[in-house]
Amino acid sequence: MIHEIEFVNRDQEIKALKEWCSNQRATPLYIYGPEGCGKTRLLREFVNRFNDYFGEEAIAIYIDATERNSIEKAILTSKTTEIAKDILERLAERFLNIGIGRVLSDMISTILEKAILRKRLEDNYVLVIVDDIAQVVGVEKIEWYVKWLYELLWKLRREYKPKAINFIVTTSEGKSLRLVERHRHAHTAMIWNLDKRSFRELFHKLKPPKSIEFERIWRLLGGNPGKLIELAENYNWNIKRMTLSYSIRLADIVRTIAGQGLTSELKMAIEEPDNIAEITTERMRKLEEILIENNLIMRTGLLLDFSEIRPQPEIGLGKHYAWQIPMYRDIMAKTLRKNHVGTRT
Repeated sequence: MIHEIEFVNRDQEIKALKEWCSNQRATPLYIYGPEGCGKTRLLREFVNRFNDYFGEEAIAIYIDATERNSIEKAILTSKTTEIAKDILERLAERFLNIGIGRVLSDMISTILEKAILRKRLEDNYVLVIVDDIAQVVGVEKIEWYVKWLYELLWKLRREYKPKAINFIVTTSEGKSLRLVERHRHAHTAMIWNLDKRSFRELFHKLKPPKSIEFERIWRLLGGNPGKLIELAENYNWNIKRMTLSYSIRLADIVRTIAGQGLTSELKMAIEEPDNIAEITTERMRKLEEILIENNLIMRTGLLLDFSEIRPQPEIGLGKHYAWQIPMYRDIMAKTLRKNHVGTRT
């Protein structure tokens, strides 16, 4: 049975998104968070509720930048918003070798100005979300894309004078974050995995075997809903198989780290992820780059509601850095012990 990531107790995030979209913001919102933390599910839910919050005339559009073939799959609109898909199809035909989601993410102005049926941008609430854009345009072009969105935001503000027009962009990788934050073109905010209570609710909704203990899954996955569904569907709740699968992948990364003489730094990051911030050596920066590039850790930051995340050492969540899921940390620690990987000076 295939499960869509359940929408479970994201009231705080929904409230923060509603607050963000209720006023005109000076920059796009750049949301990042662990793979599988539920960003997509949250944003699609918010689009579905947009008219409830901002009225029947309000316009919200969600674009899946990774969708290659189907306009229906690539675009979602708020309940009362209709898109002239024939217009989009004709435009997309010019770019047959490019995925449809990528094309749409570059056609925001055209969508708003030509493809929205029976609605006006003037004096209206408008939201456009582009999901997982860094994966599509590449990290090397993410600065350009965010700057382009920033300039488009101001152009549409001047021309149409909406009550509020806002753009939201998301990514699941951490490498682009520093590039985006170097400039003034976006406000960055983090979405984290589910808290323990919400994760427990989702766990029981998925009806695990009675032999599966929740506390063990919490310590393994740290509240990540995508990984929980992966455990249920891909591994049929077989924790050993899932751990083995990830162990094989992470073994190569541990060997790369050892080959660069960074095992001492890795041990410190395993012991406490905030050591990555507190130990300011060139070797630690090299380790950080490897772990971020492989989506194993990420730098934490302010959440959507501008609050700080609460450290939870038991699942590898620090004040400044965090393991995306604790299983990564635990597998790397076990690999180091098993192979007796020493330090290199």
